[in-house]
Amino acid sequence: MAVVTLGMVVLALAVGFVIGFAVYCIMNVSIWLTGLVWNGIGGTLNVPWFSLVTCTIGGALIGLWTWWSNDRVRPLEEVMAEFKATGSYRVNGVFKPVVTFLLPLVFGGSVGFEAGLTGLITAGCCWIRDKLKAAGLRVAAVADVTIAASMAAIFGTPLAGIVAGAESAPKEGGDVLEEPDVNDYNMRRGVKVVLYTAAAFGAFGGIALFSHVFGAASGLPRFDAITATYAELLWMVPCLVVAYIMTLLYHGSTRLFRGVSTRLGEGPTGVIGAPVVAGVIMGAVAMALPYVLWPGEVQSEELMASWTTWTAVALIGTGLLKAIITPMCLNMGWMGGNFFPSIFAGVAVGYGLAALTGADPMLMVTVTCTAFLAGVIRKPLLALAVLFLCFPVAGLLWMGLAAIVGAALPIPRAFRE
Repeated sequence: MAVVTLGMVVLALAVGFVIGFAVYCIMNVSIWLTGLVWNGIGGTLNVPWFSLVTCTIGGALIGLWTWWSNDRVRPLEEVMAEFKATGSYRVNGVFKPVVTFLLPLVFGGSVGFEAGLTGLITAGCCWIRDKLKAAGLRVAAVADVTIAASMAAIFGTPLAGIVAGAESAPKEGGDVLEEPDVNDYNMRRGVKVVLYTAAAFGAFGGIALFSHVFGAASGLPRFDAITATYAELLWMVPCLVVAYIMTLLYHGSTRLFRGVSTRLGEGPTGVIGAPVVAGVIMGAVAMALPYVLWPGEVQSEELMASWTTWTAVALIGTGLLKAIITPMCLNMGWMGGNFFPSIFAGVAVGYGLAALTGADPMLMVTVTCTAFLAGVIRKPLLALAVLFLCFPVAGLLWMGLAAIVGAALPIPRAFRE
């Protein structure tokens, strides 16, 4: 029977600490490079067509790099599924995956950090675990806590790490410290939860150290509490309706652009041409609505401070187009995650509905954002865990309802994979 030992908890804390520091380091390098391109070069040139040129160049570079390196960022679901099935995860060296991860982000792709970062960190920890095991040390927990610590660090909430870790955990079985090889990687759920929790909080230690030393930060913004009266809660209905429309746009666009990418094929036309086409479309839209670019964590915070200066049409249009452009990126070569851009899209549309109706903005943002994210990932508990520190606990009841409804509303068969 598997039991938790002090050594296992200390190891999970240590691994989480290192992962938290590494995740924030890589995220801030990405943010710095993005600022260099868009604020540095773009601010100096100050031309309206800069987004079109930059996204087109970015698409060409992504296509050429993918063709030459034969490397790609794998979606978070693929990383978790492979790890769950095999107890391990591998990437193609070190340099290639880092460049592959950075290119879509630096050139403005509407994709998130979580897929590439989780893949890099998980592969690194699996490699360390295997080397230590080869030296005779029984340290299987090094890899098993990886996804929990990575998700906790990326989203800034331990619940995201604990829930994601539990979902990605390999098959049930014996003692974590006794598995004979990588393909027999098991431990009981109670032990898992304890170690995931230790790893998630260890990640916060790494984040705190990095922020203290370098004065840098990242992650999701923190919104105010809902102040709506009970009568105003009826505004949740249009929020849920619009979030469902966004969900249909997202899944419909996923099917559409996956079909386009398949038709282009796996030769140079597809590998290079697809990200160029996506870059042209994204850059052209960004000339009118620039916030369709980038992951969205910085833009969400900026929108929180400036949304009253926007028109309702611009806010809603930005969110709806973001719900289309993100799956376009993910299926046309600009690989990454879908959490951050989906959250931003929900925030933008929520503020737009508030501007349009005069309803409590935090109610509109909370419900729209939660329902849309749950509709995209189809996992209400994970959506709540990710957004838990984004929105105050006072709105948890309405977030829970929105998450359940958003994940439960059906996706037409034509939009499914």
